[in-house]
Amino acid sequence: MLSFIHTADVHLDAPLHMLADRYELRQDDVRRTLQTIRDLVVSRQVDFWLIAGDLLEYHGGRRATAVFLRDLFESVAPIPVCIAPGNHDPWRADSFYQTMDWPGNVYWFTPEWGAYEFPEKSCVIYGWGFGQPHVYESPLATFPGKLDGYRHHLMVLHGTILNATKDEHQPYAPMSLQELVQADVDYVALGHIHKPEQFVHPLKKQPLAAYPGSPEGLTNKETGERCVLHGELDDAGKLTLQAIPVSQRQIHKLTIHAQGAETAEQLIAGMEAQLGRIADRDLVYVTLTGERAAHFVPSIPVLEQRFSRFFLFALTDETWPDIDAQKLMAEDSIWGKWLAKLAQIEANARSEEEREIARLAKQEALARIGGSMR
Repeated sequence: MLSFIHTADVHLDAPLHMLADRYELRQDDVRRTLQTIRDLVVSRQVDFWLIAGDLLEYHGGRRATAVFLRDLFESVAPIPVCIAPGNHDPWRADSFYQTMDWPGNVYWFTPEWGAYEFPEKSCVIYGWGFGQPHVYESPLATFPGKLDGYRHHLMVLHGTILNATKDEHQPYAPMSLQELVQADVDYVALGHIHKPEQFVHPLKKQPLAAYPGSPEGLTNKETGERCVLHGELDDAGKLTLQAIPVSQRQIHKLTIHAQGAETAEQLIAGMEAQLGRIADRDLVYVTLTGERAAHFVPSIPVLEQRFSRFFLFALTDETWPDIDAQKLMAEDSIWGKWLAKLAQIEANARSEEEREIARLAKQEALARIGGSMR
């Protein structure tokens, strides 16, 4: 039985400016998450720790953070740590990956295909790393093939599977699922896409490759539990994967309806009903929507203070006042003409996208009208 821990897209020292004074605290979270992963590597006595890129930012990465990683990897010796640099941490001559001395159990993959042999485990780890931030060709096009004489074959790669779930990440190092199948390895440890996803071998009907996702949420799109993958590969080639939660905090993204609120107290009561089960240690991003009384405009500072118990609480107000739009349009006023024009645009829209834009514009108009009528 062969086992491994697979992680990717840690993004240590990433410039997450939206966190403001919480930035260093979140960096500490990421370091603690890596220590949690290290503890899994040790406690489960896995054969390999596979890291599929974007570990430490090339731009902005600090030497102190690189030293932290060096010590962390040394603490799991002799377990091999196999790392394929990604587009955020390419294998550059001036990177910490090349300018620092690393423990003997750390194995780096470069822009030339590499293969590390572990005869005692009857296993080969293949890998390829970014040499620059932008790579638009498939690295698998130059994969030289497997080595003979080994039972197990694993691969570590940072890149985009072209038929993966749509993601906002650039399709760097694009690969097809068919190319992965043709590589004929037991498992490909992937990185680059922050949303967890697994790809099943069309014949073996078991995981062929996977993205574990970022182990600590980096933006408000990376919600919920964040995990690493624990893999076990038996002598018959059967692979099982288990997602293990490791994040220090969770990110929550909610839309809360104003429900016709007339006061801050009414609005806060409605918000508490939906936020009450979220842990204080977490990060919360809330969008307020729906109608509220025209005489009441939510105060963002007041609401952020009321919910300051959370590690981070960010609020966006997209509510609109309960103004009688039809009555306003019947009046010969600038407000009425504005709403009538938007209603005409919505009625004549040639697509659902245009209609949605017109509806949003109407909401914005009503919000401004309500603000002027306070």
